[in-house]
Amino acid sequence: MLMKGGDMRGLGRSIIVACLVMGLGGAAEAVTYDERPTAQRVGYTALAAIMNIVPITAAPVAPRCLPGYILCKAFFAGFSVVAAGEQIVLSGGSDMTQTRAILHRGFAGDWLITGRHVAGDAQPDLMPEPAPAGGSAP
Repeated sequence: MLMKGGDMRGLGRSIIVACLVMGLGGAAEAVTYDERPTAQRVGYTALAAIMNIVPITAAPVAPRCLPGYILCKAFFAGFSVVAAGEQIVLSGGSDMTQTRAILHRGFAGDWLITGRHVAGDAQPDLMPEPAPAGGSAP
C-alpha cells in the first residue's frame, strides 16, 4: 500500500511528537543524563538527531538556529571564513590574532546537538567566546 503525500506528512509529525514526548517526559527530574533510563536516553538521542537536521526543531535547545543545527553551524563557519578573509585584507595581514579569533568563533564549539543537550545537562555552544589572545587555554 502506497502512502499519499498528506499521509507521509502526518506520519512525520507523529514521529516528531512521539520523540518530543519521550524526550521531554522526565525533564523535571533532577538526575543526570547518564542516570536516566536507557529508553529515555534513546529518546533524547533520537530527538537530537531530528534537531540537527529538521528546520525549527532545534529552537528549544539553540534558539539562534532555526534552519537546523548542522546547517546553522555550517553557515556560521562559512561566514567566519569570509569575515576573516575581509579582516586580513583590511588589516593588511598585520593582525593575525583577530583573524584567528574570528575563525575560532566560527569553527569551534559543538557541531551536533546530542542527547545531553536535549536533556538539559549541557547547552550547545554555537558561537564560543574568542580564544585567549596568547593562544593558550585558560
